Amino acid sequence: MASKSNIDKEYKVRDPIYGFIRLDAQEMAIVNSPHFQRLRRIKQLSLTDMVYPSANHTRFEHSLGVMQMASDMFENIARNPNTLRRLKLQLDAVPRIKKIIRLAALLHDIGHAPFSHSGEDAMPPLPSNHPRYQPNKRKCYTHEDYSIAAIKFLFRDLIEQHSVCENLGIKAEDIVALLGDQTGLPTRTSIIWKELISGQLDADRADYLLRDSLHIGINYGLFDRNRLVSCMTIGESEEESSFLAIEEGGWHVAESLVIARYQMFSQVYFHKVRRIFDYHLGKALQEILRHTEHDEGLFPEPTTADNLMRYLDCDDWKISGALKDRKGGEHGDIILNRNPFKYEDEWDHLPEGAELSEANEKIKKYGGYIDYGAKTKWYKLDKDIKIFREKDKKTCSLSMKSELIKAMPRLPKVIRLYINQTGRRS
Repeated sequence: MASKSNIDKEYKVRDPIYGFIRLDAQEMAIVNSPHFQRLRRIKQLSLTDMVYPSANHTRFEHSLGVMQMASDMFENIARNPNTLRRLKLQLDAVPRIKKIIRLAALLHDIGHAPFSHSGEDAMPPLPSNHPRYQPNKRKCYTHEDYSIAAIKFLFRDLIEQHSVCENLGIKAEDIVALLGDQTGLPTRTSIIWKELISGQLDADRADYLLRDSLHIGINYGLFDRNRLVSCMTIGESEEESSFLAIEEGGWHVAESLVIARYQMFSQVYFHKVRRIFDYHLGKALQEILRHTEHDEGLFPEPTTADNLMRYLDCDDWKISGALKDRKGGEHGDIILNRNPFKYEDEWDHLPEGAELSEANEKIKKYGGYIDYGAKTKWYKLDKDIKIFREKDKKTCSLSMKSELIKAMPRLPKVIRLYINQTGRRS
């Protein structure tokens, strides 16, 4: 049990976006845990530094930032009496909800694979009894599954038994409910607060757009953070259901955030050289895992504490050491020598006929790869950001307000051909 003085102590971490991020004793204990410190050894943007040399920031600082961003958003929402009324919340319930949101935001990336999303190529397939399993489609575990497992297996005591939370009655299940855990029944408010962590207008993307732009040295991902926070609200439909929304007077800042994300996808996340390094890293990681973890080159499933510990033992440093020891095979050598497959051609449609035959002939002759593009939509119209007008309780979608959003493509459609131009593979 921590002493009273330690319980009340506030810790500050300097941050280039927020100035200072403030943490209480429980949050600092989580940050100082070995599993959270691992995030210092997980690069936020994988091998993007092969293109933008300063892109060396980590999941550690991003996780702190998401906690601060989510906290700022919630505080603005909670200070409005109308939003509390719509959610049927009393003032004394606010500290508990704020704490759940902060912990969910802090721990949302705790289960990320080495080199972030590039490492997800080595995620194992879902078993047939998993809620997301589909018989005719290969669905795999995600980093969210590992984050949820880590919170349940490894952080439960820090969440439930720390003195800071002794009067709040917070359980690990309250945290994972905001991260997509499907084992419990969602409540009306948990569905809303989940949108602050993972949604069209969430603290996660709000932080990474600003942070990635800052570290890379570009302006594509910038938007007015203070304006966004000040316009967050809870709307109410005619059916009296509540939802996360933007005040009508601030819809332009929601538009600017979506445009910023589109530009970052186009210019950074979907950069032609960055994409091919994702491919090489995925193949090299699988080769390393074949020798150290599993014959199929996959991470262990997040189903037991032992499996989880083995998974979390793997970080960028460990994989980089294996790459340096030449355990990554052909693709590992490509990464070490920065000699990726070269961009050859691209299409805005699926190649077929003569185009596909020519591409396959080049791959057969020299070796290569066809990148069929991003799998994640940068903006989902079926989950359109809601704009709420307080004076008459009217709601509309962002795409109805913004001609720009309505006209933009929903998914980067560039399909690219890469060729190994160093000669025939042996």
